[in-house]
Amino acid sequence: MIHFVGAGPGAPDLITVRGSRLLGSADVVIYAGSLVNPELLALATKAHEVHDSARMTLEQVIDVMVRANRSGYEVVRLHTGDPCLYGAIREQMDALDERGIPYDDTPGVSSLCAAAASLKAEYTLPGVSQSLIVTRLAGRTPVPEGERLSALAAHGASMAVFLSAGMLPQVQEELIRGGYDADAPATLVYKASWPEERVVRTTVGRLASDGEKAGICRTALILVGAFLAGDGERSSLYDPSFSTGYRKAKHATGQAPQGVRIVSFTDRGEQLARLLARKLEGTAWRCEPGELPHWTAEGFRGAGGLVFVGATGIAVRAIVPHAQSKVSDPAVVVVDENARFAVPLLSGHLGGANDLARRISDACGAQPIITTATDGRGLFAVDEWARHQGCVITNPERIKDISSRLLAGEAVCVRSDWPLPSDTPRGITVVGQKDACDVLLSAHEASDGRVLHVVPRVLVLGIGCRRGTPCDLLLHRVESLMARTRYDLRSLACICSIDAKSDEQGIVALAQELGIPFRTFSAPELAAIPGSFASSAFVQDVVGVDNVCERSAVLGSNGGMLVHPKDANDGVTLALAERHFEPSWEWTRG
Repeated sequence: MIHFVGAGPGAPDLITVRGSRLLGSADVVIYAGSLVNPELLALATKAHEVHDSARMTLEQVIDVMVRANRSGYEVVRLHTGDPCLYGAIREQMDALDERGIPYDDTPGVSSLCAAAASLKAEYTLPGVSQSLIVTRLAGRTPVPEGERLSALAAHGASMAVFLSAGMLPQVQEELIRGGYDADAPATLVYKASWPEERVVRTTVGRLASDGEKAGICRTALILVGAFLAGDGERSSLYDPSFSTGYRKAKHATGQAPQGVRIVSFTDRGEQLARLLARKLEGTAWRCEPGELPHWTAEGFRGAGGLVFVGATGIAVRAIVPHAQSKVSDPAVVVVDENARFAVPLLSGHLGGANDLARRISDACGAQPIITTATDGRGLFAVDEWARHQGCVITNPERIKDISSRLLAGEAVCVRSDWPLPSDTPRGITVVGQKDACDVLLSAHEASDGRVLHVVPRVLVLGIGCRRGTPCDLLLHRVESLMARTRYDLRSLACICSIDAKSDEQGIVALAQELGIPFRTFSAPELAAIPGSFASSAFVQDVVGVDNVCERSAVLGSNGGMLVHPKDANDGVTLALAERHFEPSWEWTRG
């Protein structure tokens, strides 16, 4: 049997466990002596033949393999790094296939990985580069025309250039021709993970001269790209606002982030920023050179609004890499240093940028410049209306259709589960039938996806459970209850229980999963709630009140109506109450 084994980048302890085991049981070893660390040969304790392929041709290598296989020997063909990269293994495998000799392939750690580890770098930084180009410069071994280094450099992605350290002037020329600036970061990593490893941090424009100065002309990896600066954004993978198959986003119900962050760049701008911070109850930040990308990224993750005190161009360039959707983007407003104008740039309605501009106007006298089409013509803005009513739009892709119809002079029909005032805005007609409406204001699930569904957060969930009930079980029970009652999960406003459960980790985690508050009340407070509730003597003896879930739901809803009584299963009790909701037609302050 022939075993192709990746030896790793150089350090003897970076060979894989499988590779080490195969090497230890090999009778014959053929190793790439020009690059494989000879210390690895100490692992080949059973080998009675060791061949250095640096002095052999392909035919000689295959002859050794064939002879050893006929003798029933185990053969390890030891390649540097991982042989799938510039390992010339395909031609060896083809020769073995022709002779019917079996073989397998054990991967190794590439010098590509060892170099990144030495630099403490990540090739695929969010907001910087999500692609890594692995290539080489054309030399005695040509490359396809479409894979010329200059053509690949045009992508601006992270790059790892192999087998080219002896041609640094040509590499430098090709990178610049492809579009890299002369001051773009570049690094040479000589013999990554070996004891004699050396790192030369430089730029594309100094690559050749610094490499020559360091005496590096072979066995080095050339790395190029903005990832070397390390100024990336936070990954979405572990972001609490990002859902995965294993974790739901903390803001899944549409709960808005809090706080306004205000950034300035000059002394005059800082004075205005501090004034706005006081008036808007926000935080002011004086941004130094290089800090703006980080400040903006942080703001997009958790702020309710971002205010740039300075030039519009600065703000636009800062937010472009982060803007995703009107559903998730925060409000962004730019104010000039003289406080003459406040211009919403992003998320005017759902994120509240238009309102934020008006608040800035109240605070410093700046003229709000509102450019959204419906506002410009004084028409009803359904997304801003939903936000003012404390509601969530479940299918925001329908907003554009509603706004387009209003702008075209067409009527839009609204159906509500609660009475609406008679002074309807221009273009709005209130209807009684769900099948005749374009916009549905309801806490229940919408059956027609063509209808814009606006869900008010009006339901309060009362809960009781055994000590130690896991969050997964609680979430399953809540989702099941909401599905059976046909309430939309996003209609939940908060979770309530008795204060004995204030530290119940399952309920605390449930509230975090749903992105809603968790409130608790004392037994006397719950017992004082008037009304008829399901009574349990056992619960009375344990916590001092005959019912927890129904009473806490009603108390948490400020005396609202119990819309679903006690629902008990799996040691969990749930109840739903609806708090008072009186929708208006307010969608803007003027």
